[in-house]
Amino acid sequence: MWEKRSGQICPEIHYKDTNQGIVITSCYGIEGQIILPDEIHGVPIVGIAPYAFAENREEEEGVSVWEHEDASLVGKRNRICGTSVTEIWLPAQVREIGRYAFYRCRNLKRLILSDSLLDLGGGALTGCHLEEVEIHFFYGERCCLKSIVDEMRYAIRTKLYYENGMAQVLFPEHYEEAVENTPARILVTHHHGAGGYYRQCFYDRKLDYKKYDELLYHTVAEEQPDVAAELVLNRVRYPYQLSKAAQDAYEVYLREHVEVAADVLITAEDIEGLHFLSLGNYWTPEALEHAVKKATEEKKTEVLSFLMNEKHRCFPKKKKTFEL
Repeated sequence: MWEKRSGQICPEIHYKDTNQGIVITSCYGIEGQIILPDEIHGVPIVGIAPYAFAENREEEEGVSVWEHEDASLVGKRNRICGTSVTEIWLPAQVREIGRYAFYRCRNLKRLILSDSLLDLGGGALTGCHLEEVEIHFFYGERCCLKSIVDEMRYAIRTKLYYENGMAQVLFPEHYEEAVENTPARILVTHHHGAGGYYRQCFYDRKLDYKKYDELLYHTVAEEQPDVAAELVLNRVRYPYQLSKAAQDAYEVYLREHVEVAADVLITAEDIEGLHFLSLGNYWTPEALEHAVKKATEEKKTEVLSFLMNEKHRCFPKKKKTFEL
């Protein structure tokens, strides 16, 4: 699962040697999709320096330069930082991310890392709009996910690869609003969205799935139906540490909102997810008809083809019979 293709590795890396291992100070290349090697010259990369990917940061003195074996094939290289960064795949043994390491990387959408990292440096993701996080577990179930979601008020979709299974978890958006109570001369903080509750589902840096699953009612009450449907689909499709009681509650919601779930999957062009609805016998004639119409409107040709086949398979038209 954790396999980085040699040709995709960042062509030029500036770094410092420490007693613990290598710390990356900056990267150079032509693409914002940065895949970092796990080691340099046989020495593991253990850290990302403060402000490493922030704009307007002067290069440190006394750094070493490593070039990938295919670096000569890459054209003019520029420092990859700020808005040019779109995705980062961190080294497997990174244990420290310096403060403001990704400061104002506004276009950073995806982060891939391992459970070697348990905490982020202060303000590491300040100014980012991270959307997807993928974590690979090698040592247990502790990781830095709480640090990440605490810094992001936006919705974050996570894929968690454990030794004995995989989970896909949504943390909905949330934000706080200070409203002045003029007569009392105080500010009252209002919380919006169910995401704040889900960001509290951690204990000892582990995601508490039982607590997470108990919050479905908050999502139904405070979020749009498509958010609730996506959250439910994730847990039912990837039932890591999912109790029977929680599964039953999710199943009830999904069967009552299968049309909304289909909309989410169609928009994402997730044919595997639509196939999951078929395998679980979630479809009704009305829901499939709705899905076909949705796919037609959004011009999702491949999705539409799948849905038409499912419509004929699940609910074939009865042959007309004639009596003489």
